Amino acid sequence: MALIASALTAGVTASAESQTRESTDSLSAVEARPNDGSGYWPDFSNPGYANTPANAGGLGLGAYPGQLTDYAPNMSASKPLRLEFPDNSVISFKRFLALKVIIYGDNLTFVGCSFEGTNPNDNLVQIYSDNNIKFLYSTFKPNSYSMPPGNDGTVSSSPTKPGTPFDKSWQLATTMKEAVAVMDHNDIWGNAGMIMVTGFPGRPSTWTNNYIHDMADTSHDVYHHDGIGPQSEGDGGPMIVHHNTLASLGNTNGLALQGSGVYDHISVTDNYVSGWGYALSIGVVNNATNITVTGNIFSAELEQLYGFLYGNIWGGTARGSTWRGNLIQARAGDGNQTYSTADNGKYLWPTGSASHTTDYTG
Repeated sequence: MALIASALTAGVTASAESQTRESTDSLSAVEARPNDGSGYWPDFSNPGYANTPANAGGLGLGAYPGQLTDYAPNMSASKPLRLEFPDNSVISFKRFLALKVIIYGDNLTFVGCSFEGTNPNDNLVQIYSDNNIKFLYSTFKPNSYSMPPGNDGTVSSSPTKPGTPFDKSWQLATTMKEAVAVMDHNDIWGNAGMIMVTGFPGRPSTWTNNYIHDMADTSHDVYHHDGIGPQSEGDGGPMIVHHNTLASLGNTNGLALQGSGVYDHISVTDNYVSGWGYALSIGVVNNATNITVTGNIFSAELEQLYGFLYGNIWGGTARGSTWRGNLIQARAGDGNQTYSTADNGKYLWPTGSASHTTDYTG
């Protein structure tokens, strides 16, 4: 696991570890929820352009200046916007409004930006980069709403359908070439998924401190509702998924690794996960290797269609994988009625949906 450890240490922010658990040391993970005022999990109080701090990503920029600058005059949600930047550019505090934002240039870094538009069944952001792309403290949203429909800012995600209506939604942000994405402290909602390259040896895909919530059109099956993903081929990794909120009603997966090829060196640590169909999918064939699933909170806050782990597939210890310290969070009135308050704080094993008083040791 040295590759994953070194990538996390040298990742997006000057210290990814110091920017998690942003405002409280006194509240344990299983006691906190997004938008409960604690700031423990990614929520409206910490990711997104309006929360950009000074020196985000160690780039020496100032904090969010109080407003964004429109990238171009006469931008419109009804027409595409083509962006071409020199390689290694840093683009900060810009608002991009378009039917589709088409990005050209390699090793680009977007800091404190907003990508807004309406493009049902298609990409809002389409990325043509060969090696790397970074989005830090940025927001991806429909242009018609300032807040997700049904989310009043006190819940992780709307507990009622449909969320953003289909005709006001966008579907995906997608890497069209082999660029590996680094996604940190972004606020993403009103869509159906995020199709990004899953990583290559020596170049991990990195998802840290993101607030991914309120998927679109959850009353219908037009969309597959995925948080990170879908990735439908397999043969992906390494990938780091650390300290994100992945919460929404929906029909598929918060982490949607849905292929039959081998997923290798996937690290899923210290995330808040609630809702979806199955919360996690790590392949559809039991062939994954070196998978780490530790310290996650699987919350009953939102209605869930099926279970927390698709097919009980996670690699298993025989393939170098680890499942430890994953807890159920359950409160009175939660949408996932499989669990009661008696299950709160108990362990979730990868072998089924039952809660346990002891951790998994397989």
